[in-house]
Amino acid sequence: MRRLSILFAAPVVALALLATACGSVSPYAAKVDNKSISQHDLETELRSIAANGPYLALVESRQQVKGTGAGTFDAAFTALALTRQIYYQLIGTELATRKLAVGPSDLAAARATVVEQIQGEDVFKDFPKAYQDELIRRQAQLDLLTLALSGETGSADEAAKTYYEAHKDQFANSCVSHILVASREQADDAKARVDRGEDFAAVAKAVSTDTQSAQKGGELGCDINADTGFVAEFLLAVLNQPVGAVGTPVQTQFGFHIIKVTKRDIPPFADVKTLARQKLTEGGQEKLLTWLQETISKAKIEINPRYGTFNKEGASPGVVPPARPADATSTTVPLIPGPAAGATPP
Repeated sequence: MRRLSILFAAPVVALALLATACGSVSPYAAKVDNKSISQHDLETELRSIAANGPYLALVESRQQVKGTGAGTFDAAFTALALTRQIYYQLIGTELATRKLAVGPSDLAAARATVVEQIQGEDVFKDFPKAYQDELIRRQAQLDLLTLALSGETGSADEAAKTYYEAHKDQFANSCVSHILVASREQADDAKARVDRGEDFAAVAKAVSTDTQSAQKGGELGCDINADTGFVAEFLLAVLNQPVGAVGTPVQTQFGFHIIKVTKRDIPPFADVKTLARQKLTEGGQEKLLTWLQETISKAKIEINPRYGTFNKEGASPGVVPPARPADATSTTVPLIPGPAAGATPP
């Protein structure tokens, strides 16, 4: 299934525009159905990104952000930032048309998503407060439209509760122990020893090749769930084996596992409400992507030539930066002199 990560790819997913806080008029960076995105909005965002050292390093590990000259940004990154702003403007317009507005619970859920995308609270807090708030609001709008496009007619919390009730196994936390060996014969032998009455922990200590868990009698912990990073075959057994039973050997890329689930708990909805909303919106990303591409194809989008042109074709429509000179390794965009990141415009 196509996912929005194709277009809103982490860590650049967090790009969003800031509202201008004064009445001054800034030249446009883009016009979307005759509604302008100002150069000031675009450049305020770029300054906010550049001022956050940890986030800047994270993004630059994947693509160039700053230009070759002082006070410049790479044209391709600037085009990407402007593309995201166009997307979010279209989303905001659609929500207004549908008479949908984000509420406090939407913002709380969105904050958790944004912090995860930004790679943690320590990175997120280095953005200006106004930019933090805008990132959260944009994510909340994105989630709200995703739910609407998926046919959810009630509140987001009601939809998440319905999803939770229908998919409780996805939220279960299990206490799991295992014995890992290299061959089917060794696995059958280890299981036979346990079936004959030998202590599971003792057998794990004696034969398991997972030396770290073997020292603890095969224990892997009590936080094993559908979202932990175990291979699919292992997780399938964990989610389906009866508690207390020693399952038949399960083969994965690591060898053969004899698995024992000693406890399984399903947390109450209140404890996993944010996670339930995230899972619900993930399921609607295909519809959101389709909506976005269809909406872009119909929209009137004009780009200031300073930033390039807009290409509506292909799976990832967006701003195409100006062609670079033949003797240049990259094209850069100088910023118009203005306030530093987080400062209030005059």
